[in-house]
Amino acid sequence: MDKRNWFLAIGLGLLGFVIGGLIFGAFWQAPGYVPPLKVVGDVARVVKLEDLQQLGKLHHVSYDGHKYQAIRLMDIITAAQPIASPEQIYLVGSDGFTSSFPAQGLEKSYITFTAQNGWEAINLNHPVNSNAKMLKEIVVVSDRSSPHFDLTIINLEKELMRITPGQLYTRTLLEYPYAEGQAAVENGGKTYTTSVYTKRKVFSLNDLIPGQNEAMMLVMGTHGEHRFLENRGYFELKDNYINYLDLDERSQLEKVKGVVVNPPATSIMDTYYDARYYLENGDKVLVVVLDGLTYSRYTDAVEKGHLPFLKSAGSVAKATGVYPLGSNAWLAAMLTGVSPEENGIIAEKDQDLKAPSLFAISQQLKKSALLLYSGPQLLNTEVEPLLVNGKNIGKTGDDELYRVTLDKLEQGYDLLIVRFQDIATSSEHYGDEAEPTRAAITAIDKYLQGLVNRWPGKVIIIGTPGSAAQEFTCDSMFVPYLCLK
Repeated sequence: MDKRNWFLAIGLGLLGFVIGGLIFGAFWQAPGYVPPLKVVGDVARVVKLEDLQQLGKLHHVSYDGHKYQAIRLMDIITAAQPIASPEQIYLVGSDGFTSSFPAQGLEKSYITFTAQNGWEAINLNHPVNSNAKMLKEIVVVSDRSSPHFDLTIINLEKELMRITPGQLYTRTLLEYPYAEGQAAVENGGKTYTTSVYTKRKVFSLNDLIPGQNEAMMLVMGTHGEHRFLENRGYFELKDNYINYLDLDERSQLEKVKGVVVNPPATSIMDTYYDARYYLENGDKVLVVVLDGLTYSRYTDAVEKGHLPFLKSAGSVAKATGVYPLGSNAWLAAMLTGVSPEENGIIAEKDQDLKAPSLFAISQQLKKSALLLYSGPQLLNTEVEPLLVNGKNIGKTGDDELYRVTLDKLEQGYDLLIVRFQDIATSSEHYGDEAEPTRAAITAIDKYLQGLVNRWPGKVIIIGTPGSAAQEFTCDSMFVPYLCLK
């Protein structure tokens, strides 16, 4: 080969290499900046894809005459840890174009990235219009078999709405310009200001439940937040959870779990304030906590004649509880008068109070006080509790606790707090309508009669949903509350 042909061959080879590189880059390589693709909705983990190799194994896919490296859509969804069985998938493009299809049959569904189309769906078994381009979000909508990521809205009588973040992504939402802050600078004798906004996906209570313009709301968060609010703000859909934006206060409550519309005036936290008031006015106070006696269970038992003493003892108020549900969280709210967010008892493992309890008040007033309950210790308070276990054959923990409490009534305590739990235990093991549960309710009524008749001071009786309750519902959030004598 002469020198001229040799250079020509090298030149053609280089040209082919360059052309091949360009073609390869168009379909295989990403530019310097890769816009993130987020997996949101009914998932425990928000996945943000910024690299094709981020999740590991890539697959070679041929489609429409081209070859791609891609991630299986099923692998992406699995990495996001759906909170329940996925039911529907939504692929949302930057231009608003959205394709939707069932979450089953995704064996040949892939996500790839190209410089031309950004994040792109390749669904070999689906219609061509499912292959959305310039994707910005993958929304997972569950079958709602898990209650943990629901937003539940109730009133005094019924459930008004239960909806998941994934389902909210499928509804019409307002993009609200939320003011984050403002800056100012002096330049040449003039003041220049700049405001910064973020776009939030929001909706109002009225958007979900029309006709709530004048409603008051009790909004509860997953970390024990407890806020009474007027219906003036917006709920915000954020990735895989829901916030509440109070526009008047410029504040935000993250991860809302439930809303009580027009809540009752009475709360389980009134236990603290009523008992404190009585103690400060020289009265002795007996507080009886009945685990498992929700308001609906109370009314049912009264109608069936299982609570004759309690029915005739005095007027009963419907009291709102707190979230999270759990015996120690509710007991802490009763003893401190503040929400789990403030008293520090949020999870079942929490025991150390971060707020002073009724026992601190009794010490300040130089009053003698005692906490009694059966089972393991729930809280660390300012006094050492007396734990009672039912050891007698054929007797329950509550039976033994009642006997011990009767003994303590005669010892001159100014504050006595007793927690019975057989209703909750029987209901959990046998069901609400079972004979052991009815027997536990009837026994509690007799115990209450014996304690109230012997106690020389004020008596507060209050229920809880029990430690087995998990969901934010009308049945779990409302309990009976009585102040006697």
